[in-house]
Amino acid sequence: MDFAAYPKWNPYIQEISGDAEVGKKLKVYMKPEWEKKGTTLHPRILRLEPRKELTWKGSFFLPGVLDGEHSLILEETGTRRVRFIQKEIFNGLAIPIITASWSIEEGTKRSFSEMNRALKKKAEKF
Repeated sequence: MDFAAYPKWNPYIQEISGDAEVGKKLKVYMKPEWEKKGTTLHPRILRLEPRKELTWKGSFFLPGVLDGEHSLILEETGTRRVRFIQKEIFNGLAIPIITASWSIEEGTKRSFSEMNRALKKKAEKF
């Protein structure tokens, strides 16, 4: 995992530090397009398969209030071709309150799209 390179290309997840091992916590700085300041989370790695998958779960506020399971997945689709899948599953007590006033899924989707475009641009240079 080349976490050190994230700030060079990633407009959404701008910094990741920590040991890339299942069960370990990372320090992740994200700057969603709707936030001026950004957010630092400390998710725990759930799944890690180099060059295939990184999945972590983190909490906003306290665990169980607003949790997110974030996955970055690469699937080979042919010679020198891959499909990148990025997804987030939110759960917790605050979901009904947050989704009533603001669509967390829509905001996250916009930030993912921005990140995906940047990754595509970087990958196409190879």
